[in-house]
Amino acid sequence: MAYTSLNIMLTVDVRGLHNDPNNELKYCTISDNQGGRLDNPNNKATFDSIADSNTWVTWAGQDMGTGNLVIITDLQFENVPEGFFYKAPYQVSDDSWVAVLGENNSNHNMECKYTITFDDGVRGDHKFIIDPKLQIRKKLGANN
Repeated sequence: MAYTSLNIMLTVDVRGLHNDPNNELKYCTISDNQGGRLDNPNNKATFDSIADSNTWVTWAGQDMGTGNLVIITDLQFENVPEGFFYKAPYQVSDDSWVAVLGENNSNHNMECKYTITFDDGVRGDHKFIIDPKLQIRKKLGANN
């Protein structure tokens, strides 16, 4: 099944995070609509999304129950391979970002680690960081 978009969701237990701000990974979960996975099941920071070339990607944040607005304040990609983005990530509203992935014509997945910085919406709390990974699937029919 071909997907035209990859929707990455950062879900935060704001109440738990506010009460235990030094353990953000305990209160955050990253998921996507294409079956992303944890490379290390014991470390939520190893979340890995994999999409096809030319896929529209969105990032958004949500709270698990207090009604706070979880705001993704920044996305920073490190060591971005040439051509990884057709349109680099940019913020479209207080709580969401978008990008368009580039074309991967290689025989291996292109990957890029990145950092999500977010605000839990509680006055006085500092911003939090989580470090997942994004990949562009190798071209179909490419040799392994």
